[in-house]
Amino acid sequence: MNAARLWLAILSLSPSGLGFSTSNESQRLAKCLQQKDRGCVLTCLKEASADHSPEYFELAARAQMFVGQNQEALKSIGQAIQLKPGNYDYLMEQGWLYQRSGDQVSAIESFLNASQINPQSSAVFYELGMSFFLAKEYERSIRHFNHALQLDRKNDKAEFMIGVVDIWLGHLDEAKVHYANALTLQPHNGHYLLHYGVLLTMLNEDDLALANMLEARKLDPSNPLTHFQLGKRYRLMGKLAEARAELEAAVRLRPTLSPALYQLGEVYHKLGEEAKARNAFEKFEAQSQQERTGEEDPIDVNLEN
Repeated sequence: MNAARLWLAILSLSPSGLGFSTSNESQRLAKCLQQKDRGCVLTCLKEASADHSPEYFELAARAQMFVGQNQEALKSIGQAIQLKPGNYDYLMEQGWLYQRSGDQVSAIESFLNASQINPQSSAVFYELGMSFFLAKEYERSIRHFNHALQLDRKNDKAEFMIGVVDIWLGHLDEAKVHYANALTLQPHNGHYLLHYGVLLTMLNEDDLALANMLEARKLDPSNPLTHFQLGKRYRLMGKLAEARAELEAAVRLRPTLSPALYQLGEVYHKLGEEAKARNAFEKFEAQSQQERTGEEDPIDVNLEN
């Protein structure tokens, strides 16, 4: 899954909100995690000693996931569950960690166990939907997203993901309804606005598409995919100066974004800057020959085309 989504989920949680133990080790590790201090987190994990509370193990799992120690994170949350069997929050955490480690079968098992404890939780059915989506079981994923919405009509993430699945299934008009619903719930979400703008281009609603992309850029100027989509849109409109600026921003933010390199080469060529065009095309060819790393966010794959 997208790394930014993972860090946001981790860092938006305060130590008090997670129920961490009050030991000095826990407090120090929680502070390092909040500050996004990788070195500090690694030091705290290395120096951890006798704190074996379930709260500490949960915190350690989050910290280990933050620094890329996925297997250690799964071990830590497993220890927390051993100490507190049947704890809904820990089972959700375990499922979440399995999900982001790519083991959707184990993630689904954890979420199903959590649903037995709290069958009215919209969050657990949303996560089940995500795991089925990541496993490419789209019909099953959409059923769980719909159930999440039945339990909580304000679950904007479920609305958005139903739209994502609709696009994968080729149901563009249905996707438009769900994207619009998600934006009604979260009108200032740059991620939703960008996806909605791309969908609108697919539906040939170009003016509205551009307006949504520009608003997405305003809300999240560091997203390379927003700049890429704007650059591609401006190129098709014949606005080469604007296209160049957006595509250069996209490549600056993500040098390995091969579709942006290709589009930038086309723009340089039209502007008569042949040396820069050749350089962009060469970088595009080199990047295209590399195998995918598996780190791409499947939700954003359509934005890279």
